[in-house]
Parts: sequence; C-alpha cells; structure tokens
Amino acid sequence: MIDINTMSVLIVDDMKSMRLSIRNMFKQLGLGNNIRHAENGKEALKMLSEVHIDMAVIDWNMPVMNGIELLNRIRNKKEIRDMPVIMITAEAERDIVLSVAESDIDAYLLKPLTMKSLEEKVKTVIYSANNPDKATTHLRKAREFEEAGDIKSAIEETRSALQERPKASRVLRNLGLLYQQDNNEKMAEKCLQKAVAVNREDDVSRFLLVDLYLKNNDLVNALNYYEQARVLGTQIVSKGIEIGERLIEKGMSSKALELFTRVLKTSKDTASIRDSVINICINNGEYEYVKQLLTKLIEEQPERVDLKMKAAQLYTAINEPNKAVEYYENINGLAKLDVDLTAEEFIDVKLKLAKAYMQKKKPFIVEDYLRQILKIDPQHAEALELRRNNQ
Repeated sequence: MIDINTMSVLIVDDMKSMRLSIRNMFKQLGLGNNIRHAENGKEALKMLSEVHIDMAVIDWNMPVMNGIELLNRIRNKKEIRDMPVIMITAEAERDIVLSVAESDIDAYLLKPLTMKSLEEKVKTVIYSANNPDKATTHLRKAREFEEAGDIKSAIEETRSALQERPKASRVLRNLGLLYQQDNNEKMAEKCLQKAVAVNREDDVSRFLLVDLYLKNNDLVNALNYYEQARVLGTQIVSKGIEIGERLIEKGMSSKALELFTRVLKTSKDTASIRDSVINICINNGEYEYVKQLLTKLIEEQPERVDLKMKAAQLYTAINEPNKAVEYYENINGLAKLDVDLTAEEFIDVKLKLAKAYMQKKKPFIVEDYLRQILKIDPQHAEALELRRNNQ
C-alpha cells in the first residue's frame, strides 16, 4: 500500500524550473514527503535502481532518454514495472504520447500544470494502485502465468480481464500477443484488429498487425494498417522502408514509390533513409525514381558532395557516361574549392574522370588526372595501368 502523505516521488524533467515547480505543488498539497529529482530518463533509471520510489512524474520531451523510453524501461523491469507513472506533455504532444505509450501510463497531465489537476491525478492514480480492480488482478495473474511458460492459463486470465474491460485496447492487444505465442494467428489477428477498432490511438496494435501481415506476405493489409498510423518515429520509418521494399519485389512499384516519397518527406533522419531508398530502388531497377530523387535532393542541397557522388555512380551504372562525367566534374570543381573529400573519394573521382576522358580520346586531360592520383598514391595500380595505356 502506498501512503499518499508519506510516499516517495520521483520528478523527471530536464528543466530545473519545472522540477522545482512540481516539487512545490506536492509540498503545498501535502502529498508525499520524499521528493527526488532527475534531469532525464537515464538519470532516473539509475535512481530507480538505487532507492525505492512509490510514484514517478515524467516529462515526455527530454534529451538523452525521453519519457516514452523511460516508461518502456520501467514497464520491462520486474522490480518497478507496476509503479504508478504520470506523464507530463504539452497539448501538441498529447497524441504522440497516447499513441506510443497507450495505456502504459497511469495518467497524463497537460502543460501548464495546475495544483488542482495535479492533485486529482495523483489521488486517482494512488487510489487505483492501492485498490486494483478485477481486470488488473487478472492481468497480473496472466503475466505470472506467461512468465512461467503457461500460455494457455495466461490467455484465460486475460480473457477474464477482457470481460471486465471489454473495450480496453491494451487488454485486447495483450490477448493477441498471447495467442501469437500459442500459434493461433487467426485469434491474434482478430484481437489486434478489435484493439485498433476500439481505440484509434492504438498505434502499438497497428504495428503488431503490420508485422503479422508482413510475416504472412499480406502486403495489402500491411500497407493499410501502416498508413493508418498517426505518429512518426524510428519504428514507423524503418517499417515503411521494409514494406516499400517488399512491395517492389512483388511488382507493386507504384505503391512502393508513393510510400518512399511519403517516408522521405516526414523522416527526420533523411540521410540514412534516403540511402536505403536509393539502394533498394537501384537493386530493383527503379532508376527513374532514383534519378528524380537525386536531382531533387541535389537542387535542395547543392553543397552535398555525397549526393553528387551517388548520382555519378548511378549514371555510370546505367551507362549514361556523359551525365556521370558531368557530376564527376562538378565534384572535382568542388574539391578545388576545398570541399572536404576523403583521399579515397578524391582518387575515385579523378580515376572516373581519367577513364571517361580516355574514352573521349583526350590523353592530356587523362594524364592530368592520373598525375593527381599518383601524387597521393604513387603505387596506385589502376592509375599506373591507365597511364601505360594512355601513352
């Protein structure tokens, strides 16, 4: 039992002013007598492993380790997984928190916080922790059975919890996962579909359905549930790339390219995602899309040598040497302006240009590029061979 008046509380927020403000609210309300602070999720986890905490109040948007990551770590650590957690979020972030952490938070508070809202949430959360309802009791028994390897008993306990909460998407999701462990994919699919139907915020169940459909090579349904997801993050981006690649391999290129375009527009990590898309398209013969993509990216970021190098390599691969030379010359011009190139990249550009001008029968230009290569690497075998052939 948690004594609301003497409980220990951990406040996790990267802003000192916010931590102090929440601490003062707790003091004025007379809730808890041991208030601790942490600046981020990583620091909070360390503290949780060292001292007993009855309840945590966590900000979602923090550096190093955000609130969602911390919440997941807490729920996966046996010693603290049932600890009450209140998540603090701005109105603009509310959908993100609800979607990613659906039902794993005991309550959430919107900024700006008020004494009244904090008091109501804390009292409700602590009452529920001290007086778990029948559904919670069944779910905890189900978890014990699952950890003991008794999946069928875990299913029965979860079904009993569902009778108490027939529209709880998390219970439906848990049941679906248990059916998957029991190799009953039809029931797993049914439970996950219902979880999404009763709670449009439940992107967790959507992605479980995406994985299930990908496993069964049902790309239409996988794409359908993927496109319903409302929150963008690392998982949704990587899953989009996977679905796109599978679509191309199945001959559904138009849908794949539409998906790639959407992912590229919304992804924050554009460099690695772009490279993945380019490589997938080249490997599957979607050269026109790659050309358009590279052209657009180069127009937007003309200083990006790596993009121009990729374009030059592409045009070389598809036997458009004049276009390839155009890009290599551009890169060569940038190198003269002290744009950073590794020695390997520098030699590669000069070597490509030497070969191109050898085909054009311009030996003096070829020799100039070979001389630049051999100045860096006097024993470069391919450059020496080209020099012999150029004489």
